[in-house]
Amino acid sequence: MLGAPSAFSTADAASRDVLMGCWEQASHAPLVKPQQGEEWGSRSWCFRTRGRMASFNFACGRDGCDGWDGAWRYRWRPPILSLSDVETSADGKGQSKVWRRCRVQFLTKDWMQLQDCEQSSEPWIRKPSR
Repeated sequence: MLGAPSAFSTADAASRDVLMGCWEQASHAPLVKPQQGEEWGSRSWCFRTRGRMASFNFACGRDGCDGWDGAWRYRWRPPILSLSDVETSADGKGQSKVWRRCRVQFLTKDWMQLQDCEQSSEPWIRKPSR
């Protein structure tokens, strides 16, 4: 028997349900109090049917912790994930809706990275369904 492939195959990644469920990206808590402006925490994206996504965020900094959630839209056209977002104008007075495009690389069926977009390239891990 040959060894298992080291990356999730692109044929499998093209299936419609590959993103379904919740994914988490986390930075570990520092061993010492963070410097001013530094944060640690986690965020989860839960991909639902019909292009709906829920996000849950938790961040801690020097002055305490905050949590927030939101509802977003997404489009999945393998290997491109497009995410709805809001962009603020340079003067900070106006906002407009935009779509952010990210290339998705699946390292395994439960581990992905976003590339070539305005998101962190830290890995996302699929959360077990309950």
